[in-house]
Amino acid sequence: MTKRPITNSRRKWLNEELEAWQGTGVISAEQRQAIVDQYPSLDDAAEATSSKAVTALMGTSALLVAAGVLLLISFNWEAMPDIIKLVLVFGTIITTYVGAFTVRYQRGAIGLSNVLFCLGAIFYGCGIWLVAQVFHLNGHYPDGMWWWAIGTLPISVCLDSLLAHALLVVLLSIWCGMELIGFSDLGMSFFFRMRWFPNGAYTLPLLCAPGVLWAYRSNSAKPLWLYVPLLTWWFCLQSIAWEQTWHWHQNPIFFMGAVGSFLLIVAESHSVGSRLAIPYRTYGVMIAGAMLIPLSFVDVHKHTWWQAEERIIGALMQAVAIVVVAVIGLAVVVRSHGRWNTGKDLLSGMKETARRQWMPVALMALMAFLSVWHAIAKEPYLPTLLANAAMLSFGIWLMLLGLREDRGRPFSIGVIYFLLWTTLRYFDLFGAIGGMVGGALVFFICGAFLFGMALFWKKRKVGHVVITARQDVVALSRDE
Repeated sequence: MTKRPITNSRRKWLNEELEAWQGTGVISAEQRQAIVDQYPSLDDAAEATSSKAVTALMGTSALLVAAGVLLLISFNWEAMPDIIKLVLVFGTIITTYVGAFTVRYQRGAIGLSNVLFCLGAIFYGCGIWLVAQVFHLNGHYPDGMWWWAIGTLPISVCLDSLLAHALLVVLLSIWCGMELIGFSDLGMSFFFRMRWFPNGAYTLPLLCAPGVLWAYRSNSAKPLWLYVPLLTWWFCLQSIAWEQTWHWHQNPIFFMGAVGSFLLIVAESHSVGSRLAIPYRTYGVMIAGAMLIPLSFVDVHKHTWWQAEERIIGALMQAVAIVVVAVIGLAVVVRSHGRWNTGKDLLSGMKETARRQWMPVALMALMAFLSVWHAIAKEPYLPTLLANAAMLSFGIWLMLLGLREDRGRPFSIGVIYFLLWTTLRYFDLFGAIGGMVGGALVFFICGAFLFGMALFWKKRKVGHVVITARQDVVALSRDE
């Protein structure tokens, strides 16, 4: 049975209350132990923390060992015969993998074998360039990173090692950046270059799919903290590929804001309170909230007008792309929740989801509108007002989300974001009038507001813990 996570402070409070309840005869010793068994013990929590620290240290040591071996080989690399170079390269890779298999299946040292497998993957990637140097091979150098990731993918899939997945994510992010930033004007490569179609590194989602499936199969959010930002990075860079290939000059801030909103919509496809939704929501809040900040200043809109007619096409196509992304996100939510298979058609399910997810959908609509507005209009005040209204609504929505799911982090971020909007607007509009005295007053008000919100959340959480504990006691009493 999977035990419910609990913090040390809550565990201490729970033990004190259980002792008091047992002393007054409310619960028996067996009932107390049954409640305690619902949560991991102190030893289990300490072991999990220690395991994370050991894994991080072993991963760092693997990188240092790999760097040392490469420096040792490169010291006399030019003076070595080619056959010796090949023997060193392939011998190092094979020896590392043999040692990893031996440690894993003969000694049962899973953690050490994972480190050795990752070390072998690092040597494999370095061997790609060293062998190319031996045979004087030249080519499209980002392909080397792609083949390195291909060789690392089986290790990450077979081992179920978070360290191997982290290495794969780093390789794919570097390869994606090389292709989309440095060579997006070359066109898509599929046996030959298609210069009329953007070079979008389209195999990246396929290479990420095994890691994402592993996260959902094991019901662990840790891999998603790696793969969600990678997919977001790839998604945001698509606008650069469009511009380089089709010469659509558009402001990518609108598309990036839409990507953040898309992540918030995808988070809704999970059940309420699911840990798997947290990575999507966290990165979505970071991106969407960050994009709204510069858009809330009128000077930003005054300097982003597009004068050339060819830029209007790019802005309009970007708005179309944002709408398509919104539709796909809503369809994913509807399909994952099963509303499409319960008698409701897809359109009705999407409308229902849009009403429930009004804030992310409104943000995507705002980004599409601003893209079109900047292409055809010259007035900066309307988009500024809309962006400020979006910032204010976004902070309130986060607070409501925290209250709905009983999570302190969204609630706190919503409060901080609301105060950030208040502070920015004061210094933007009234800073020259109020001066330092007015700024001090704003900080005092914000501090008092934060203090009040902290007290409100504390009282709410204490009441919630008491109610939950009483429900557990009542349920155990009924079982008795």
